[in-house]
Amino acid sequence: MLDSLDYTLSASNTSVVDRRQHIRAFPTSASTLNPANNRSCRIRLGGDDFIDSSSIRLMYTITEKGGAILTPTGGPWCMWASVRLMSNGVLLDDLPSYGRFHEQYGWNQLSQAQQFGEVGVCGFAGSETTGSKNRPAMGTIAANASYTVMHPLHLSLFSSGKLLPVRYAPLEIDLVLGDAADWLATGTGTSNNYEINNIQLVYDSFVLDEAVLESYYKALLSSRVLSINTMTAYQVCQVIPANSTSFSFTAVRAFSRLSHVWLTFRKPAGAKSTSFTCPTTIADNTGATPSLSNQGPTARLQIGPKSWPEAAPNDSIPQLFYQMQKAIPGIPNINRDDFLQRCFTIVFDLRNVPQDPTSCLSTRSGDLLRVDLQNLTTDAAPYECWMTLLAFSVTAIRESGVTLLT
Repeated sequence: MLDSLDYTLSASNTSVVDRRQHIRAFPTSASTLNPANNRSCRIRLGGDDFIDSSSIRLMYTITEKGGAILTPTGGPWCMWASVRLMSNGVLLDDLPSYGRFHEQYGWNQLSQAQQFGEVGVCGFAGSETTGSKNRPAMGTIAANASYTVMHPLHLSLFSSGKLLPVRYAPLEIDLVLGDAADWLATGTGTSNNYEINNIQLVYDSFVLDEAVLESYYKALLSSRVLSINTMTAYQVCQVIPANSTSFSFTAVRAFSRLSHVWLTFRKPAGAKSTSFTCPTTIADNTGATPSLSNQGPTARLQIGPKSWPEAAPNDSIPQLFYQMQKAIPGIPNINRDDFLQRCFTIVFDLRNVPQDPTSCLSTRSGDLLRVDLQNLTTDAAPYECWMTLLAFSVTAIRESGVTLLT
């Protein structure tokens, strides 16, 4: 009510920004990659301007080279095996399975509107849908055809929402292609032969007013610090032995504020970037119409004397699905069957106050992080269990360089 009676004009931003520029940064190494030979490239970001972190997108052209249809199982981001972000030799992000990370956090957990908007930019088929499902389809690339795609990079600084002063925090991005089978269908009549070229990073940079710019640089030169709140991700993979009905594993990592622990599972035959399967026999709940899969793995996390969940482990699909919904900002564009068959994940939310990453748990005392899984399928082949740790961190930018505080 009070806001509707406030007629104060908004402050103008024109005195802060002189101009905005659309910039393209190209690799300093080879700009044509393929999974058989040259797999890696590096892109550097520098200059005197401030980069809008929310505008950064990777753009490149995919060309089919085998004379058959190229059929991705996920978005173009799934082709990247590893992505690293550095600043003056300081490692800020290191994701050894970036495609899998992006598919989970940058795609499966998006809302319907966000998915259609993303596919409209990067999908091979625009924003088409498959059948009656309210999900956009990525599409295919015809034999000997090319398609230009672009997508964001879900890295700590790029997701911070801040303008980045690359004069004092120059950035280097290392990209490495994975195996073709990590993101492409391998059936009869499909191709696994492709190359990508014309790689570039596109973003907006801002030229600030001289007085504003001088105040920032004067602060840095007088030993002041620009502190940016970031979320840093760490990936660990454990192998669940064949024919196991239970599995326990531990991890040691010291964080000041550990926010979330996410578990995903992959069958050996599934594409590494897009296989998110439930490691439990799918049982129908008799009497429900249509029949619903209700049985799920029993999962509990323990750090020192404390357990999540406290009273009893989550042991059903409704519980696990609900816990995931609570841990993310909005409702994802997946139904219960999607959750079981292609988007399954187990999440442990360690925040004391929801939506406040500063209220996370400290693991500096050296307590082991232990995960206990029960009610697993006795599969003849081993499963992979991917654990992603999300920690609240601070990226401190000084005149002398960048420091990551975790």
